[in-house]
Amino acid sequence: MKHTGWKFLLVLSAMVLVGSALFAEGVEEVNEPDEKITAYISGPSAMLQELEQAFEKDRGDVLDIVGLGCGPLRQRVWTEFKTGGIRADVFWGSDPLLYIALDEAGALDPYVPQGIEQLKPIYRTKGNYTLVNERYGVILYNTDLMPADQVPTSFADLTKPEYDHAVLQADPEQSSTALALVATLYDMKGRNWDYYKSLVNNHLYLAKKNSAVPSKIMEKEFLLGIAPDDEALRLQKKARKGGYPSSIGIVWPSEGALAIERPIAISNNPERSQKKEQLARAFEDFMISKEAQEITLKYEFISVRSDLSLPAGIPDNFSVHRVDWKYLSEHQDEIKTQFNALF
Repeated sequence: MKHTGWKFLLVLSAMVLVGSALFAEGVEEVNEPDEKITAYISGPSAMLQELEQAFEKDRGDVLDIVGLGCGPLRQRVWTEFKTGGIRADVFWGSDPLLYIALDEAGALDPYVPQGIEQLKPIYRTKGNYTLVNERYGVILYNTDLMPADQVPTSFADLTKPEYDHAVLQADPEQSSTALALVATLYDMKGRNWDYYKSLVNNHLYLAKKNSAVPSKIMEKEFLLGIAPDDEALRLQKKARKGGYPSSIGIVWPSEGALAIERPIAISNNPERSQKKEQLARAFEDFMISKEAQEITLKYEFISVRSDLSLPAGIPDNFSVHRVDWKYLSEHQDEIKTQFNALF
């Protein structure tokens, strides 16, 4: 009887130990930091919050978003790549120049997201990155200061004497979108610097970031600017909702608005756990889903999907100038150097 009791106690103790181990493993699996992915994203903070909530709705707390301006995002990703590896699992929101350079260096995960067939053919890339949105480089102006008959209709008009000391754009040294704008204008104007030489002779000013361009125009510091359309459209929407007139106007240039794409990519990290890899791929899938695209549309970004329309405020018919991003990526250092030489 005594011998049997010892056997019972041994079995019971073993069961408790196994149960405790299983429970501990379960707790570790739920709370393990490896479960969360990090995403570097450029865009309005309200949009990032909506996207995070939508992605985590059925998944729990699995996403850490680091919100950055497009220039800081580009700088951080490139610096991390050069100094040991990109720390973000996913990054989205800078210009194609960064992604092409990283892809050619083998820094991007070769993943084709689910739902890619829903994208318009023009937005399906051959690289290891996916286009999520597009925005357009346009001319902005102050509607209070400029009569309708004095508003320029083209990029070429900005070199006219009447616009001397009146034009502002962001500095490509500090903004990746500004670098894309400079590169696309350089491409549009025959891949030479005559156009920018004329702008410099007309005393073109540089701002630190693109969002400063519409702000300074609204504050009447400048009459005109070259910048992406989305920030101006958001300011116009805010004015409509507030019931007051907007002082920011948009010109869709006759040569064509400058198409600037916003890609997303997963960093190539062999040490990433399988769970994190699955989450990173799920996030890329999510960003081209109709749900995510409708969120970004609310913030005036152009959808890449074939089943969604343009944001309100964009005309039905306008010209678009598209570029060979691979060519510009191969020459981006040269473009930056030559632009800086003009100043």
